[in-house]
Amino acid sequence: MPEPITLADDPDLAHLIDLLDMLSGPETSSPWGDGDHSIGKKFASRLRPILSGQGHAQDVDYLAVYVLKYLGKHNTHIPQDQIAKSLRGVNGLPAAGQAWVEDATRTAWTLATRYSLPRWRGSDRGSTPGEHWLTVP
Repeated sequence: MPEPITLADDPDLAHLIDLLDMLSGPETSSPWGDGDHSIGKKFASRLRPILSGQGHAQDVDYLAVYVLKYLGKHNTHIPQDQIAKSLRGVNGLPAAGQAWVEDATRTAWTLATRYSLPRWRGSDRGSTPGEHWLTVP
């Protein structure tokens, strides 16, 4: 089994966790929702192993995808103005919300591509990056 990925191993992961820490947590319910299938529960299920030093690539990948889906730029779940209101210490400043969303989106995309790319390439594409482009006439 591969070694766990810790915050010390990946500065982008540590930065994403710092960004998430800026938000009011799921204990406040809204905008995280309630119940067993809430957005907060989804995040918590991936954050627990990561924060305990037992997270693996799949946990980081899912966390990054959750950020893109639920908090990323132009998402349809938690709008940017609601994110701005959830940011601690900025009093709902719209520019802070915009900067947070852009930073979180960029950081999550970096992590998703880093930890998903081998799976996205698939076994039919070989192991060499860019190899499938060599077959284009």
